[in-house]
Amino acid sequence: MAWKLLSLSSLTTKNQKVTTSEIPTFLVLKSIKHLYSSSALLLEHFVNPDSCSNSDSFYASLIDNSTHKRHLYQIHSQLVVSGFQHSGFLITKLVNGSSNLGQICYARKVFDEFCYPDVFMWNAIIRSYSRNNMFRNTIEMYSWMRRAGVHPDGFTFPYVLKACTELLDFGLSCLVHGQIITYGFGSDVFVQNGLVALYAKCGHIGMARVVFNGLYDRTIVSWTSIISGYAQNGEAQEALKMFNQMRNTDVKPDWIALVSILRAYTDVDDLEQGRSLHGCVIKIGLEAEPDLLISLTALRILMFVYLHLDGGGEERRKLVYHWLFLIFKMDHNITRIG
Repeated sequence: MAWKLLSLSSLTTKNQKVTTSEIPTFLVLKSIKHLYSSSALLLEHFVNPDSCSNSDSFYASLIDNSTHKRHLYQIHSQLVVSGFQHSGFLITKLVNGSSNLGQICYARKVFDEFCYPDVFMWNAIIRSYSRNNMFRNTIEMYSWMRRAGVHPDGFTFPYVLKACTELLDFGLSCLVHGQIITYGFGSDVFVQNGLVALYAKCGHIGMARVVFNGLYDRTIVSWTSIISGYAQNGEAQEALKMFNQMRNTDVKPDWIALVSILRAYTDVDDLEQGRSLHGCVIKIGLEAEPDLLISLTALRILMFVYLHLDGGGEERRKLVYHWLFLIFKMDHNITRIG
């Protein structure tokens, strides 16, 4: 019945009729269900052939429900036939849909065919490269975006910062930091969190701390980034100090911060304090978190080795912890796969 309704009331533009015979039936039915369930789109609105906004919703729903690249090709062809190839909203949807299915080359083709992409479409292609771990392409598209005179927004920079982090390019990181300030995102908490993580991973923990100190609204991501940053850079005491500062706020630690803190306690030979952290883990409700459970188990075994086998020195202790963590991690992954 729904298919007949769609065939009889085909969507139209002012001069052109839109047919749907080439689009898979199950996608059309999904789209109809989506439209009928929306409080903003009543049945009489849907069957109105002059409603362009309904056409956008219809095609957007088709793209969102696509599960194969063939569906995207068919929808794209239909957009061209129907005269919607100039709709920035739908083309951005198509870029994102292609990326979600791993069709990054097709996403780029769709993007390149659009004459004047706005910031949303630029963000879509930048996000596509970032999600597919193509970080040099991410930076390249960001550079082209700026050359095209399109100003990045708060959704652009997290992907760019992730690319800088993975590339470990400190010079590029400083350049992007300056651009973040220039474009007015110096106080954006999401962007600043990305900078903290970036500088920490690049080994410049002092700059990460400067950015962190400038944050007025410190989220769990902010605290976790600086704590894990100190731990990763071998500054266990500073990591513990920051953890104690966080516990004096209303922010509750997440499993990433706790794993870093457990490692820090082993680095400063405070295994008993590390064991007492187990109570905090249970209180927060993270005792079932796999990586945290691995760290706690490794810590208990390390305490046994340290207390009953005379420790064997600092280097041996760290080596034991490292191998225990890898063994338990590997066992967890095998169990999860099985």
